[in-house]
Amino acid sequence: MTLDIKLLSRELFLRKDDIIGLEHEISSASKDYYDKLPMLDNIDRSANDRLPRYSGCRVYEEGPFVRKSENRFQNRKQATDWALSILKGKAVAAVDGSQIFPSREISISIGLAQACMVVNRHKDGGAYDLSSIMSIVVPGDFEKLGSNFSYSQAPVSLKRFELECERIAEFMTSEPGSLIFLDGSIVLSFINQVDERLRERYISAMVKVLDTSEKTRTPVAAFTDLSLNRDIVTFMQKYFRLQYNPYLKDVHLIKRVLEWGDRTRVFLSDRDDRSGKDNLSVLDRYGEYRNSVAFFYLQTSGELPSKVEIPEWCCREGLTDSIADIVRAESIIRPGYPDIIHRAHEFAKISQSENELFNGMLESFAAQNDIRLYRSAKEFNKQLGMKR
Repeated sequence: MTLDIKLLSRELFLRKDDIIGLEHEISSASKDYYDKLPMLDNIDRSANDRLPRYSGCRVYEEGPFVRKSENRFQNRKQATDWALSILKGKAVAAVDGSQIFPSREISISIGLAQACMVVNRHKDGGAYDLSSIMSIVVPGDFEKLGSNFSYSQAPVSLKRFELECERIAEFMTSEPGSLIFLDGSIVLSFINQVDERLRERYISAMVKVLDTSEKTRTPVAAFTDLSLNRDIVTFMQKYFRLQYNPYLKDVHLIKRVLEWGDRTRVFLSDRDDRSGKDNLSVLDRYGEYRNSVAFFYLQTSGELPSKVEIPEWCCREGLTDSIADIVRAESIIRPGYPDIIHRAHEFAKISQSENELFNGMLESFAAQNDIRLYRSAKEFNKQLGMKR
């Protein structure tokens, strides 16, 4: 089956008012918030005493809301020269992962997770260091989480995340003081919607990263290219008692006040991602690191700004601007997005042919060890149709 373009065009036309209405909601809600943005310059930490718990975020860095970049480049060469001067001699790393989920077309549930790391030491003529770790998720791993997880993607995604965190912690221990990127967020809001057994393991893995970072004094920067968080919006709503609007995101609000290279002041995360008012937020589950996740927004492209989360100790020890400079520099080398994260993603990516190779190796392994694998009739006919 192919996509029916006529049907799609009809659906878009029928839902046009809903789509336009959402854009209008964002625009109209933005005005009240945008009008209040200049007032953030004068809000200091004393404001935190007047905020309720779960206020989206709290004031950490005082002074202007927008921290202007000192660099305004005239051309690409100037920008590149500056980026290389910032990165020269620094080891910068990034970790990303990938997975193969268990196939329901095969009678035994087996998945694969891997985490890959790229390190650029930014030395003359230096090459990227590439390394990876891998783990097979076998039927027993699924069963430990309960019968409902037999063919679930969740245990494989969890294993991928654990491997990524393990690789980050290993780098911090072996190369203290260097910066490592995490592609994603430190505040794992999605885990409040998952099974408790999975949630505890996600928390354990992230807390280990935060703990290792603080003990080794090695910064980790969690980078989100298209953040849909409402942390600053929620802060402003509660502090200025503005009208609540679920569609307005931080990036919609602040995009007009940030030019390339500008960042916001630093805030401490205090997000309300509870699944019920009597439950805990994700940060509540981080124990001693509950109030230890700082963030700022940084304009690295001509589109929406990106979000950067770092451990609070980095700000306390004056590393915020040097971290922001590395993010800027990496986003010049590969315009708009940190080059090191892109390379980690490309290294970790599993192609369709590699996915098929995995299934072929699984079948070969089963045959060599007298393990009976059964394929569904659906899969058989699908493969038959592809060969015709």
